Amino acid sequence: MKVTPAKILLFFMSLLVFMNPPLVLGLLGPDGRRAGLMIDESLGTDQMRIALFGRR
Repeated sequence: MKVTPAKILLFFMSLLVFMNPPLVLGLLGPDGRRAGLMIDESLGTDQMRIALFGRR
């Protein structure tokens, strides 16, 4: 399997979105932030971030 720059970029962008969806999707506007909050709650990453850093 050949790793191309596009695959590397896709991997890191998806990792960034999964780490903090409201922040990343919030760049698209209020609807993106709302979608990011829904993704955040469904994945449970909000609780993980609160446990690690003590705040949202």
